[in-house]
Amino acid sequence: MTDFRMKKTDDVITKSSVDLVIENGFDNVTVKDIALRSLISRKTFYLHYDDKFALTDAILQDILTWLDETLEKRRLLINQGGVLSNAISKLEPELRQLLTCWRRPINAIMTIPQAKMRLMDGLKDILGRHLQAALKHPESDLEINVIGGMMLGMIEYYLQINDFPSGEELKQLSSSIRLILGE
Repeated sequence: MTDFRMKKTDDVITKSSVDLVIENGFDNVTVKDIALRSLISRKTFYLHYDDKFALTDAILQDILTWLDETLEKRRLLINQGGVLSNAISKLEPELRQLLTCWRRPINAIMTIPQAKMRLMDGLKDILGRHLQAALKHPESDLEINVIGGMMLGMIEYYLQINDFPSGEELKQLSSSIRLILGE
């Protein structure tokens, strides 16, 4: 089990790094800057991470792990006979966490070209795995790209709007999709 103090220090380092990357850009942030903002020594930083790149990788992995776990919970809710709109309401705590905890780290990652590419690749892998588990047939590249794009669009919506779609917006979206697909 992780020591509470270590976890708290990790959280402070992460928040400081995210804030600095958003304010100054990744290339202009040093370990010294992160340590100063975190009110820790550089030695303490290096007890937690090898460098700022390892810290960025840890943040990226935390985001992907959180999303993977949330999508698994969503899949289980739908498999229990729930419809998407009910699953979304049951997942509201996780969606609120996306807005409150993950918005800034994701925005920071999106400003770092290499990390953004790894985030997008990770999202595609996670979405592909969850799509494969949800479909009753082998998924096609078309399904992965279209449905994955819709899911990424929902995540982007949450991040940009900083709010959830209303029930009415979800009904309209569902209706529009059916209209486009001719169902």
